[in-house]
Amino acid sequence: MSVLGELEKMVIQKLDKQGNPSGDAITVAVNPENYKETFVVDYNLDQEANSAGKKPKFAKVKPGDMTFKLLFDSTGIFKTVGLNQEETIASIKEDIAGFNPFKDDEEDLSNIVEEIKELKKLVEVQGDMHMPFELHIVWGSLDIKCFLIKLDIDYKLFNSKGYPIRAVATLTCKDSKADKLRAAELKLSSPDLTHIRQVKEGDTLPLMAYRIYGDSKYYLEVARANNLLNFRNLEPGTELIFPPINKTQSA
Repeated sequence: MSVLGELEKMVIQKLDKQGNPSGDAITVAVNPENYKETFVVDYNLDQEANSAGKKPKFAKVKPGDMTFKLLFDSTGIFKTVGLNQEETIASIKEDIAGFNPFKDDEEDLSNIVEEIKELKKLVEVQGDMHMPFELHIVWGSLDIKCFLIKLDIDYKLFNSKGYPIRAVATLTCKDSKADKLRAAELKLSSPDLTHIRQVKEGDTLPLMAYRIYGDSKYYLEVARANNLLNFRNLEPGTELIFPPINKTQSA
């Protein structure tokens, strides 16, 4: 929690396969100027025979994508200064006046190589997980768990030794909220839409199919949707997806 008046920085935390924090979090040096959220709503656009003019049926809301850009800079121009406005302006003017990224100073070895290395670790496959880390990104009202699906790094500036001292990293992430949880949150009740049901003691797949569709014969389609090999012995507590059924084609 930030102190009143203190600049709050974006934090990117890696999560293990149990969803617990793993290793040190990445606290960005310069907060992004903006970020973009993208949501895609899927509809079934296939029209049945003699159904011209009917509205497309809602299928699902796909996990949202989020894109944001992070600036990495070791030139000193963006160093943290006090909250006093006059002091801040004077400090920035001084930095700009004396800044020369191409100076040949043996003692000036500042660069962003290590910071970029830490960022690249976000896309490395972890041996015990067989996939990259899930991420938990927090900044202000933004609080999202997601998977990094694309990382672009645009190197902008280099020192006299050829090491990068400024870069812009573009991260594209996909909301990692489970499809089952997402469908449950929609609270849809129509028999033409996806349902999530938990198996209770004594339940069978034909019985559960009858409750949803009004006909037990659709249990095989439910088994396929859930990749069930042994659906005759359902374990209580198991969550099952009951997908939309085209009763015209299934008849």
